[in-house]
Amino acid sequence: MDEELLELQRFEFAQQAKSSIRLSERNVVELVQKFQELQIIDFDLLHAVSGKEYITPEQLRLEILAEKKKLGRVSLIDLADIIGVDLYHVEKQAQLVVSDDLTLMLVQGEIISHSYWDFVAEEINERLQECSQIALAELAAQLNIGTELVTIVLEPRLGTIVKGRLEGGQLYTPIYVACVGAIVRGAARGVTVPTNLAVLWNSLQQLLQEMDGATGVAVDGSFFQSLFNGLLKDGEILGSLRAGVHWTPAVFAHAQKECVDSFFSQV
Repeated sequence: MDEELLELQRFEFAQQAKSSIRLSERNVVELVQKFQELQIIDFDLLHAVSGKEYITPEQLRLEILAEKKKLGRVSLIDLADIIGVDLYHVEKQAQLVVSDDLTLMLVQGEIISHSYWDFVAEEINERLQECSQIALAELAAQLNIGTELVTIVLEPRLGTIVKGRLEGGQLYTPIYVACVGAIVRGAARGVTVPTNLAVLWNSLQQLLQEMDGATGVAVDGSFFQSLFNGLLKDGEILGSLRAGVHWTPAVFAHAQKECVDSFFSQV
């Protein structure tokens, strides 16, 4: 019994004793490479930038998803720094991550989730309701993306998350659209002679800038034109339009016809 107890104590001491043989990091790297050559390690390993670690592609994808989950948006350059892997490997695995998940997109070197865009759209809508109008260029600068991407993100969310109308690089609230529409209708009905609409739109731009003050966004002429075309189609204004800009109001054509008829009736 004493011998067995002594043997157990020796075994315990052996377990607690520190090994005097240690492998250097270089030895470990060489050992892993040898295992790969012998196909003992038969799966891919990616070398960390530090040269002291390996990571599997699967683990890299998991870490990419974990970083994306924090904010819903992460750049590939930041991922390479955080995970400590060469940017080439991050880009390659990021493409696989995005291709496997339809709720993600890879754009301008960033992985961005649809839920992130929903959150951004909610913030844009809150601001829009306060300001009545926002320029897409301003939103693009704040989000550090291109205006084309802002348009792509906003269009499917208009009328749902974002209560507004997108026109000529500007975002407007329905109330603002109705207000400007009423101004366009009044201005068009007030025209009694053939007019170049571009001149009329310039006058309305100045009017709106005076109304909105320094905080207002310059309204593009295409916005006025779009509203005008809608009013003309609905029959709220009457007349003829040539080349898209030359407007002849019905009242002028009617007065001209009466004048001609009156002249010939006196002959």
